[in-house]
Amino acid sequence: MRPDRALRPVDAVVRSCEDVGVHPDDHRLSLVRALLAKAEASEYPEEAQAFTDKASELIARYAIDDALLWALDRAEDPSELRLVLLAPYLSQKAVLVDAVARAQGCRAVRLGQRPGTGKEQVSVVGYPSDLQWVETLVTSLLLQLTTAMLAGAPKGVTPAASAGWRRSFIVGFADAVRTRLDADRQACARGAATDSSASPAAPSVALVLLERDQIVADEFRRRFPRIRSSWTSSGSSRSGADAGRRAGNEASLARGAVGRTRALGSGS
Repeated sequence: MRPDRALRPVDAVVRSCEDVGVHPDDHRLSLVRALLAKAEASEYPEEAQAFTDKASELIARYAIDDALLWALDRAEDPSELRLVLLAPYLSQKAVLVDAVARAQGCRAVRLGQRPGTGKEQVSVVGYPSDLQWVETLVTSLLLQLTTAMLAGAPKGVTPAASAGWRRSFIVGFADAVRTRLDADRQACARGAATDSSASPAAPSVALVLLERDQIVADEFRRRFPRIRSSWTSSGSSRSGADAGRRAGNEASLARGAVGRTRALGSGS
């Protein structure tokens, strides 16, 4: 996924979701943030996880609802969101961004590192209603990833071993997040299909999602016709990968404001 490179926590939103037609005062975002605030304030892991899971379910449900509304009038066209990200471990964090983008029906590509800055732009192409969730999730997850990685990093090991552990942690984290997001989206799609089956005039959920996915893929290829793949090291630490998966399973799947420029730590 690259005309040329990868990621580290978000430094700035170059083109916010407001610019592509999504407004951050959406009441749905307020509801998701309220659920996650309860999760973060809870002293009981089971209760916190219940709030977090509900927030993730709502994001998936809202995305399916938006897709079905789009099928009625085709009023929305794919657009582009650009994020500026920081080093280190850019390739591994790109895996996380790609996982989030694809789970929301979008496509991501690395645009290349700025010489001497340690920064890199990543473009995400998709429908504005999906881009709002990509931005929310990426901003939150990269912050949570950095916090969990620094807290769990092994002490007293060589720099090479530490770097390998962190690479494995990030890939494990991304794998767990991808699984959770995909599962929630598929479950909501099945539920919507069951509901729409009672109305013969209702569009097929599967066909709508397939059509939107194809339109996004075509638009992505139009904007980036010469994409080439790049190899990403997953590290060699089993304990790092396991720790990353645990952190990914515990992560809140949405937090923060959409359309806001934020500066995050490097997580080095």
